[in-house]
Amino acid sequence: MNIIRKIKPFKLTISQKYHEFTKIKDVIKDIPVEKWPETWKRVYFKGYPRFEAIKLPEPKLPNNLSFKEVLYKRQSARNFSKEALSMQELSNLLFFAGGIRAKNETWTSNRFYPSAGARYPLEIYPIIFNIDGIKPGIYHYYLKSHLLEALRKNQKYKELSLKWFGNHWAKESNLLLAISAVFFRAKVKYGERGYRHVLTELGCLIQNIYLTSTALNLGCCPTGGYNDDGYNSLLDLDGVEESIIGVVAIGRKR
Repeated sequence: MNIIRKIKPFKLTISQKYHEFTKIKDVIKDIPVEKWPETWKRVYFKGYPRFEAIKLPEPKLPNNLSFKEVLYKRQSARNFSKEALSMQELSNLLFFAGGIRAKNETWTSNRFYPSAGARYPLEIYPIIFNIDGIKPGIYHYYLKSHLLEALRKNQKYKELSLKWFGNHWAKESNLLLAISAVFFRAKVKYGERGYRHVLTELGCLIQNIYLTSTALNLGCCPTGGYNDDGYNSLLDLDGVEESIIGVVAIGRKR
């Protein structure tokens, strides 16, 4: 007797549905740059011109470490001392991890990490706890001028940001780097597949943060357990057009 088993249809998860929906199934021909629409070439910079700005010192890296040493020393660090960081260290960290190498406004890739189509959808919000010369609070890194824009200056934001971080070991860190994405910048060229590129770019930026922290003898560690809506509220983001996608704790190693 033949027994016919009924096989339940395979149910895709949300991530599997997205991956399937955004697959490229035909070879895409290159479009010459001269035929690109203006929206593909324009690089966007988010800024808060009406807020207090803090100019950061000229960035400079120490010359005592080779690239090979930095690669081998790179690791996650969760044990931080209570010693403050200097503005110079913060300047170095922000510039060499996520700053602009060339001072121009073209679409050409000119940062320290790659971005699909040079769309650069990421924004960096330093949440400062213990840095000499800078009051605790929430800031935005305006990389075009290498300065901090003060969004909220108050010690109480340390408690809130650590609450949403979700890991107790971050309480001794000197700062958090909250990273958001303005999704339109990638989607205008790549459609829904642009979200894949946003996450790839986040990985590139976080690796840069790791390597720069190592070169500066600082510790860093990201978390995947942060509260999305908590940070979006803290940074006054709508969570749709722009949303938090990563948080990294940084501090002087114990």
